[in-house]
Amino acid sequence: MARLALVTGGARGIGAEICRVLARDGLQVAVADINLEGARQVSAYLPGKSHAAFAVNVTDEASVQRLFDVVEASLGLVAVLVTAAGGPFVRKGEPLRLVDTTLDNWVNTEALNGRGTFLCVRELLRRRHKSGVPDGRVVTIASLAALRVNPSTGVAYGAAKSAVINITRHAASEGAPLGITANAIAPGLIDTPAVRENSTSEQIDAARRAMPLGDIGQPADIAEMVAYLVSPKAHFITGATLDVNGGVRMA
Repeated sequence: MARLALVTGGARGIGAEICRVLARDGLQVAVADINLEGARQVSAYLPGKSHAAFAVNVTDEASVQRLFDVVEASLGLVAVLVTAAGGPFVRKGEPLRLVDTTLDNWVNTEALNGRGTFLCVRELLRRRHKSGVPDGRVVTIASLAALRVNPSTGVAYGAAKSAVINITRHAASEGAPLGITANAIAPGLIDTPAVRENSTSEQIDAARRAMPLGDIGQPADIAEMVAYLVSPKAHFITGATLDVNGGVRMA
């Protein structure tokens, strides 16, 4: 029987590509997103069979609990969790300074990224304490913004993604006795619809020139790292944050 992967934020961008790559590798995929129609469209075109789409608001505790209830009742126990739901709240082309960051921006950004990751990872660990799944995997999507100052996405996003990294380390520590590994991926600038919507062409060109490898990343660059981390080859990797950013953080 194929392992079941639950991917939040699966309706587009990096999340959708993660769903595609995991399905390609033979996993059964539960595509979860606040945009249920988008999740259904992704699920319908995944390679293989028995994939399904589910609605979730990752910022809401009851919604996350319902998601796991419905997924595990209909498809079986979740063996792989990928928390790809997230993103900054910014205005296109405008830097977001700390002094200009509103409380609403801080709260909403933390909720989508930090709280959403916390609720999903906590729910998986709680359930595995009751009924174990061998070789469990958690992969969270952090950001380069957690590791360096990024005026384009702002302090709230960087702080929330820093929380994602710390949540992942705690999950790795507590998951180890259960046979669960947990790792974070910190992407640099990735060419997604959200990036195109929130960045000017000048910003993207500048980022491309700043990359040691000469280009910004593609969703597949992140999805292939997820595929490796959930594979048996990565059984000895846990508690790590892996840079996937074209070398931009080299110093």
